[in-house]
Amino acid sequence: MDNVFSNSPSSTATKPFAVNEELSFEDAWVRVAELLQCAVATSQVLGEPLGAPQRAVMHLVEMAKMVADRAVECMQPR
Repeated sequence: MDNVFSNSPSSTATKPFAVNEELSFEDAWVRVAELLQCAVATSQVLGEPLGAPQRAVMHLVEMAKMVADRAVECMQPR
């Protein structure tokens, strides 16, 4: 995660993280896919029954991950 770093020592900052401006478009999409995979894995590890709002959010995260994965696939040479 060397392309995303803490922007502020305070966790209450409006934008607590910043992205390395040298990060390429392709690398950014790969990073998005990795972060979404981490979000999905974290929710699964928690193992607690999720309420309807949490389930809805996780469905959105899973759909976003699928789209990000597809975008990364599109960047691969055939």
